[in-house]
Amino acid sequence: MDRAALGLTDNRLFERIAEQRRALDTILAVRPRYFDEIAEQQRRFSDMLAARPTIFEDLARRQADFDRMLGGRSVAEITAHVSGVQAMIERAGGVGVIAERARAFERLLELRPVIPDAVADQLARMGSLTPVIDRLMAPRDAAQEALGRDLAGLSAFIGQATSIADIARGVLEARFPAVVPAWRFPTATELAEVDLAAAVGAIARDATWRRAAVAEMAAIATPWVRNDAPELSIEAYAAARAVTGVVARTDPATPRVTQLVRAELGDYREEDVVASGESDPVLVTGLRLARGFDHRFGSLSVAVVGQIFEPFGLTLEGGPDADPDLLDDLITQMARQLERRLRAFLKARMESGVGPRWIKQRVPQPIREAWEGRMQADVDVGRTPGEPFDYADFSDYRIIIEKGDNWRDVFQPVFRSKTAIVETLNRLATVRNPVAHVRPMTVEDLLILRVEGRRLYVWIGEIVP
Repeated sequence: MDRAALGLTDNRLFERIAEQRRALDTILAVRPRYFDEIAEQQRRFSDMLAARPTIFEDLARRQADFDRMLGGRSVAEITAHVSGVQAMIERAGGVGVIAERARAFERLLELRPVIPDAVADQLARMGSLTPVIDRLMAPRDAAQEALGRDLAGLSAFIGQATSIADIARGVLEARFPAVVPAWRFPTATELAEVDLAAAVGAIARDATWRRAAVAEMAAIATPWVRNDAPELSIEAYAAARAVTGVVARTDPATPRVTQLVRAELGDYREEDVVASGESDPVLVTGLRLARGFDHRFGSLSVAVVGQIFEPFGLTLEGGPDADPDLLDDLITQMARQLERRLRAFLKARMESGVGPRWIKQRVPQPIREAWEGRMQADVDVGRTPGEPFDYADFSDYRIIIEKGDNWRDVFQPVFRSKTAIVETLNRLATVRNPVAHVRPMTVEDLLILRVEGRRLYVWIGEIVP
């Protein structure tokens, strides 16, 4: 270096050193703590390695997982997938919200043995299951001790009951109020004091709508608010009336409707949203709450949802609390009626847009084979088989609709928004599948079917019954 500095040799090394020194001087002029920052980064890196000594192995494993996920898909497809996941996280309120919901559901899994099956079925039929699960999923507090005691007592009581009269709602309200709160009429003060604008949103800022909603609630002829939390029932009624009203008068594919329904009934944009434990009403309800289902709806009585909202022209006759099977029957009728019309619509569209061989040409092979297997099972037991499409599952409809060429050629002109129609079908699947598995129906099932069923009827061009 000395020889180079004295010009005794022509050496590029000296020139590079001089360039680097000038660059370093520039950095130090802008960031005088440059070396301190490097030292701090080194300390953080050392701390990270101390806390997670296998971090590089973990990164390698994640890279291998990513390579497997990539498979034969293009970079564009993977980018779209990752972007979709990121958008879902952001719309759900960020990673923190998702993690919080996941922790709440994990807590419910831990506490699932606290609710015996007979108790869960009874609470589901009476419309009291969601409030119980909502409290169980919340952080532990003193109120949960009373809830736990009443659940244990209710389990023993149901096990010893000798007749349906013994487990009528009135009896359970008196004996186990922490689990089965009594229904009563709201007072004028309670109706006036609830902040509907905060509970429902912009629609409640309309003075005319607010007055009409209060008058409507005051005129309900059957007890319908929870004695222990009347404000929740009032807010739930206003929210349910708002979402059903918007759905009734607005194009189902508009972003406003999609976002409103998502905010009230939960985010169902992801695939494979129907839980494997779908026959368990506790887990079904817990999954809905974890996805963002408005827990206030659990504070509505069966009578209000079944009679006031008049689902598809079907009504609950008599007192629904006296006969819990009435709700099951009503939801089963609604679901079957809706599915028959949806199936006829899909068949007609595919035959018109693709041709009579649409099943062979446009239905994925695994689904076709499943239909054929069910047809053969009918033949094997001596039943007259139907057409292949008669053996479709509800989840098959979504796959057929969103399949690339089917969506492009047949369904995009009708549904316009793939996200919106997929969400609607995913929510309805959480109702329809339990019908097939004979689990108790709930008030939440009825609300989902009422809101999303109406959207689907309008989409497929049917007159809402």
